[in-house]
Amino acid sequence: MTNKFLKLFITFSAFLIPATAQAQFSTNSSLPAQISADDADYKPGLTILTGQVDVRQGDSRVLSDKMNIYTTSSNGQDGTLDGANKIEAIGSFYFLTPEQEVRGDKGVYLKSTETFTVTGNVILIQGDGNVVTGETLIYNLNDGSAKVIGSCKGRRCGSKGRVNILLKNTGNNNGNPS
Repeated sequence: MTNKFLKLFITFSAFLIPATAQAQFSTNSSLPAQISADDADYKPGLTILTGQVDVRQGDSRVLSDKMNIYTTSSNGQDGTLDGANKIEAIGSFYFLTPEQEVRGDKGVYLKSTETFTVTGNVILIQGDGNVVTGETLIYNLNDGSAKVIGSCKGRRCGSKGRVNILLKNTGNNNGNPS
């Protein structure tokens, strides 16, 4: 079943969304899920989806060029995402919801550490216009912590390679600090 995978992405996406918007995300695992790809190759313990991989559930969508689904339990041996201990979405990675868009070169979920990592030219765009960029984004599903890492450190880098945050929606305070 794809429910765990999309629930992971929905959980991941909520860390930068204001609390008022979080209620708009449905983590209802009973929603139907659809996976499409140009090709699917199954081997015991590994399902490989290639060519415009598109995973949808409700109003959430994950896109990538390739997706590797690693399983160790018999639950995942039918080629589904149920029982997955590692999922890699490789190449042109996108996670899309009505409230935000996350882009990168690769997205990896590890069940053993309950972490989700997006690497390579990471861009997170929220519906209110806020943007976060960096080289790596790591989200811990256990405690809800997140870390964005740049590829360059210090002032010598300027803004290139460093974590950049653009806050467009800082509240309606008419320019007065609170």
